[in-house]
Amino acid sequence: MIEYDDIIQDSPFLVNHLISMMKTHDFYMNKHIKRNTDILPSQYYMLLFLYYEMGTNQSDIAKACLMDRSGVSRAFKDFEEKGLIIREVDEENKRAYKITLTEKGIETSEFLIEKEKEWDDMICEELDISREDLLKLLTKISLKSLEFNRNQF
Repeated sequence: MIEYDDIIQDSPFLVNHLISMMKTHDFYMNKHIKRNTDILPSQYYMLLFLYYEMGTNQSDIAKACLMDRSGVSRAFKDFEEKGLIIREVDEENKRAYKITLTEKGIETSEFLIEKEKEWDDMICEELDISREDLLKLLTKISLKSLEFNRNQF
């Protein structure tokens, strides 16, 4: 019987390796999200975006997270009820809200960032390349992929 490890080992395509990494990463993070936080796995990227871009508005978050504004609005209603965010009317645009994390939101984000670092360290521990160099290489690959799609489509 063929094992998943054999498929990955024999794969000639980058995408198979990237998908495998993404799936195992998601499994790892979702376990911690479900056990230790008040958010849903689907809300993870929105919360971290807010952590790094405190005070941004819902439209920008929707664009950055590739979501529609109504989905972000529903998630933020949930975040607000759970005490993770504060929504305030944007003084420059009265129809928009600026979103900031509460102390609980910051603590949740920092817990998840710590889990991200643990996962990265585990993945990189036996490589002949540093985490920083691997990140640079993956950044180049990702940007090349974006450029390719922008030029083709």
